[in-house]
Amino acid sequence: MKHIIEVLPLVGIAWGVKRINLSDPKDKIKEVLGKPDSDRKNSSFYFNSELRIDFNKNRCVEFIEFLSGIDGAIQPHIYGGDAFAVDAEILIGILREKNAGMVDDSEMGYCYNFMDISVGVYRESTPESVLEMMKEVGEDLTSEDLEIELKKANHWDTLGIGVKGYYL
Repeated sequence: MKHIIEVLPLVGIAWGVKRINLSDPKDKIKEVLGKPDSDRKNSSFYFNSELRIDFNKNRCVEFIEFLSGIDGAIQPHIYGGDAFAVDAEILIGILREKNAGMVDDSEMGYCYNFMDISVGVYRESTPESVLEMMKEVGEDLTSEDLEIELKKANHWDTLGIGVKGYYL
């Protein structure tokens, strides 16, 4: 069963009547989500580690990241669209429009950070890198493998939101 969570840049996340705001204290997160799957000094993981919440030195939320990609049980929606199901380039266009400011695109298609809305996306491969891999491995790559790799390359693996100025 897929869980749809609404991502509200510079605010937090919401689903049903539950809500987590950026800057909420760690104790409130435990009230809302319960005991984490894994709890580290500055991070807690939930939903089979498909959701990571990072805390600042005051133990308040500074970053929320969805780690599940297109096949995960958690599917973040942002600005009315499914962040992982929509084609990667379409989401980049939407985020650029909403950001209306500086974008860090220095990782050549693998990662984008939208400074004004504090949103970041990441993927392990791009369509171009998959095509390059095809040339290198040649006949050792099955059409099924290629289909899987292209599916992953055309969608984002992670989406994160942070407090204002997180990516600066």
